[in-house]
Amino acid sequence: MVLSPGCGIVNNLNMMWAADNDGDPVDGEYVDEIVYDPDWEEWVKSATHGNGILFLGYPSFGTDGPVTLSYNWWAMFYDPAYDFGPRHREGFRDFLTGGTGRPLGDVNKYHVMGNGEIDYDMVYTATIPLDDPVWMTPRGDIAMMASTRGLSRPPNLLSVGPYDLPPGAELKVAFAVVGGEDLHTDPNNADLLPYSARTFLRKLDFSDLVGNAMWAKWIYDNPGVDTDGDGYAGEYQLCDPDSVTNESGQVVVRGDTVFYTGDGIPDWRSAMPPPAPDFWLTPTANGIYVRFNGARCEAERDIFTGQIEFEGYRIYCGLDQRAGSMAMVASYDRDDYDKYVWTGDVYAIEYRLLETPFILDSLRCLYGAGADPCQDSSFDPLNYTVSSPYILPGFSDSAFYFVRHDFNASRWGITTPIRKVYPDEPYPVSLDPDSLPPEALTAEGNPKYFEYEYTIENLLPTVPHWVSVTSFDFGAPALKVPGQESSVTRSAQSVYPMGASDTAAGGSGEVYVYPNPYRIDADYRDLGLEGRLEEDRPDYRVRAVHFRNLPAKCTIYIYSLDGDLVRRLDHDTDPFDPYSSHATWNLITRNTQMVVSGLYYWVVEAEDGTTQMGKLVIIM
Repeated sequence: MVLSPGCGIVNNLNMMWAADNDGDPVDGEYVDEIVYDPDWEEWVKSATHGNGILFLGYPSFGTDGPVTLSYNWWAMFYDPAYDFGPRHREGFRDFLTGGTGRPLGDVNKYHVMGNGEIDYDMVYTATIPLDDPVWMTPRGDIAMMASTRGLSRPPNLLSVGPYDLPPGAELKVAFAVVGGEDLHTDPNNADLLPYSARTFLRKLDFSDLVGNAMWAKWIYDNPGVDTDGDGYAGEYQLCDPDSVTNESGQVVVRGDTVFYTGDGIPDWRSAMPPPAPDFWLTPTANGIYVRFNGARCEAERDIFTGQIEFEGYRIYCGLDQRAGSMAMVASYDRDDYDKYVWTGDVYAIEYRLLETPFILDSLRCLYGAGADPCQDSSFDPLNYTVSSPYILPGFSDSAFYFVRHDFNASRWGITTPIRKVYPDEPYPVSLDPDSLPPEALTAEGNPKYFEYEYTIENLLPTVPHWVSVTSFDFGAPALKVPGQESSVTRSAQSVYPMGASDTAAGGSGEVYVYPNPYRIDADYRDLGLEGRLEEDRPDYRVRAVHFRNLPAKCTIYIYSLDGDLVRRLDHDTDPFDPYSSHATWNLITRNTQMVVSGLYYWVVEAEDGTTQMGKLVIIM
């Protein structure tokens, strides 16, 4: 079985595979649901899929040099007359069973594992002639059975070696078990057996099985990635080569370099979304100001396609950081379109997405009218639908239709509420901050061009809100990879949506306390004022009184009505921390006891000595 990623590349997968012999059609058709078959008098469902096993990686050198890959199968018959498996005539070995299939004893089993044979497909069994110079001739009735309906549970052995392993030694071998859908596509295909086995195999659709095997190999060892830094990134082929002459008169061959293997060092890395942008939160009055920078996101290349697949951003807000609690409040995505290409026939309406999204200018250049199609402003891809496709002039069987990829919310501050912080900043001459002038960088050292902002409004100020900013891509349709989004929860941050004022003590506003009075029967946990994301803790362990509008550095004193110090809280945070103006008291005294009902005084002393004070009522 071979992998062909395009550009004339053919790479042997060395995968053993298995499937039902005919896909189990019912009344001459494949059925996806369980139905009653009167011929078999039972409920049945078609088995059109297949599966396979292949090695992903193993030490290439063993006991006596390069290792040998072997694939063997045999029939599980204990009658020597029926005991059969494909066997080379040269180097024939007696398995001590009287037959040619099942190896008996460890010595014979190890011999099979290292015999270097790659057995033929079972459907070819009946085609082995009596005088075949390589393979021993199978018994006629066994051959017909194997080539038509198959043998019952034949052992299949994929092996590699030999290796010399001393006691206690380890050998790491990676393999994959893969599945593939719709291997069988023609319910009558099995009628070709046993005499047209090659045609039978050609009519099987291995694309899904091979595609999944390809992804297993590429995830294990990323093509074109020099993992160990030795200068070798894998095998490649130059596609669409073009010879040019450089300034020195040398002939240089240029083209698209397509890697189809890795460097042999495991990566265990699959297709990933662009990295999440760096973002910062600033509380405002009943809102949260979100600022983020996407320089890394918009320049990230996919490890498999080598393309920049960035599509857009999404901003989420929720009352806790669980993905199910986060709601999208704003998004941006590029103005681009998916092109669906006709791949059906007169019996089926079938369009497929084969290419990455196109921007509008590209589509106009391809399909616009007039002397200069690129200037055809009347071309609107959305005018062409599945029921009214675009027919390529001169090619009646070339039909397409187009849909927006995502929402096409790409006009900053207009079709998307997200805005550019520096709308007049030109695209940087380099994406390396070290090569940019200081005036082109933000205070954090990021290119200003990629700086964006959005304000989440109308939020409850007394409850902390979690915010996350993600990036997503458009995927790789040709490789059947859907668009992916960075984690909503991994970089989530929380903040109270309360705007700080600089009119009172220590640069804060007027300090206040809530809930006040604190009532033990008020169920503040359900209101979100305490115990957030601490479901495993009892109520008495999560009680909280909140102090708001605090200076970034201050000391909070809590006194009884008699003037006794109940608790002291030291509040020392970075002024830029979203929680710099907020603190909580867990209702535990300095003697580690639960506070009792009563009237208490609180005093907030700022770093400059200014103070604020107030009363707090606790009803337990």
